[in-house]
Amino acid sequence: MPSYKKHALFSIIIALPFIQDVFYLSLAVIGASIIDMDHHVKKNNLIIMATFGFLLSIILYILKLPFFAGISLIIMAFILYISKHRGFSHSIFGTILFSIFLSFLVLSLYPLINELNVDPKLSLILISLLLSIIVLNKKILLPFLVLSTAGIILMPFPNLSPYFTFLAIFTGCISHIILDLFTPSGIRFLNPISRKKFKKSLGTFLFLLWVFGVLVVYFKDIVF
Repeated sequence: MPSYKKHALFSIIIALPFIQDVFYLSLAVIGASIIDMDHHVKKNNLIIMATFGFLLSIILYILKLPFFAGISLIIMAFILYISKHRGFSHSIFGTILFSIFLSFLVLSLYPLINELNVDPKLSLILISLLLSIIVLNKKILLPFLVLSTAGIILMPFPNLSPYFTFLAIFTGCISHIILDLFTPSGIRFLNPISRKKFKKSLGTFLFLLWVFGVLVVYFKDIVF
């Protein structure tokens, strides 16, 4: 199975115990995919990301709305463009930064789309569509859009919250990190503070930490 499929599937597995809403699960898949956009084959996607960010900034500025959402896209595109593969974006600091930027983008786009009197569920579908076109591998784009759209339509409307938005994206990013830690090359988890490469031992620790988190969520009365 190609790595992008593994990362997408694993992000859902890791996020599902904490988040069951389809829209948030789609954000987990986006989070798991965006940090691999530092690969040279993704340069065209980064140009699209930066261009959209620029246009979004102008629109938000004209509407007298916070335009940092557009700026955040430009910053992410720039960081990914100058980074080497498995560089800063694959560190704990990179995942936190990208999770914050993406969360801010999602939370800014939602009220902007709602200003156009768009149905709330359609707003979520449009956000998912936009991010997936920019971020996802084209071979999984269609099934992602079909499943996420159907899930958003069929499930109750979620209360869009900063907490769950960040949690979904960050969980997706961490799921990617865990898988990459089990590869022979490993990753520089503390980049740029340290260039030391971490491998299976850290991956095992993070996975066990996830298991503990699942136990706390579902069996907290027993654990504590």
